[in-house]
Amino acid sequence: MSDLLTHWAVFEDCRRLALLDERVDPLLARVMHEEREFARLGALARSGATFVPHVLRSAREAHRQDGEAGLPRRKLAFALGGITHYAADVIMKPLAKSRTQVDWNKAHHRMQHGDSAPDSPIREISAYYDTHVFRKVYLAGQEEPFNRFLLAENATEPGQALEEFVFALFQRALLASHTLAPDKDDLDGWLDNLIARVQPLYVNVRTFVRVFAAPDPEKMRAYGVEDAFYLEDDPAIRAARSAQAGQAIRVPELATALDEAANASGYAKAVCRGLQRLREASAFWRGECETTPDLRQVPAG
Repeated sequence: MSDLLTHWAVFEDCRRLALLDERVDPLLARVMHEEREFARLGALARSGATFVPHVLRSAREAHRQDGEAGLPRRKLAFALGGITHYAADVIMKPLAKSRTQVDWNKAHHRMQHGDSAPDSPIREISAYYDTHVFRKVYLAGQEEPFNRFLLAENATEPGQALEEFVFALFQRALLASHTLAPDKDDLDGWLDNLIARVQPLYVNVRTFVRVFAAPDPEKMRAYGVEDAFYLEDDPAIRAARSAQAGQAIRVPELATALDEAANASGYAKAVCRGLQRLREASAFWRGECETTPDLRQVPAG
């Protein structure tokens, strides 16, 4: 499963919709929006079931004592991003896994006929999913934090050399991202160090450029890119794109759109799940309950 564009896209849509959702606390929605660079980092971090409850409890206590002046805004934004990471993982990983066997069967057939070994199916599926949300959610680079050159082809010799260099940098950065496991004995110190030192990541790798520039129609169908993954007619996706365009959405319509059962595709369900967990975080924040969102990723039995 991707650890960048799809996770970030789910976060961005949750961020936009949280500003409109009456069940998400306005302060939490505002922190997600105003400190979104740090929330994006949290949207890539593992172990949210460990650090999110800790941050929510400590931030709520600080807010009760000192108001917004004492609020650890960046830590809180990081934790809120961690909530959306859970939503993307718990929905998207099973979806991607369900598509790998089809690809391996086709790959085995091609290899029997003399073709070279293919890339990892999960990596290719991730590339198809990520480039699709780059096109649909990030408007092919017109939406922050990217630009239209991110996945543009560059066949010149200097361009290829630069791509190799960026690819090496990205691999190192992604490896660092995969080690975002919290120090359970010093969560505050770990978060302080992380926020101070880790930079946001940007994708610019050859596989993504190839898939973005020339997606294979057969693989688009096999991976369910335009139906199982991202169905444009899903109400949550329509609501997210309307919010992105600055269009008004009535509260009853939004509530219906964010019903996970009313959506068919994995991406839409991930957005709905993320909003639901943000609502649960809001209930905790307001003192309506003392239970933080359950972000445990229980493997399917």
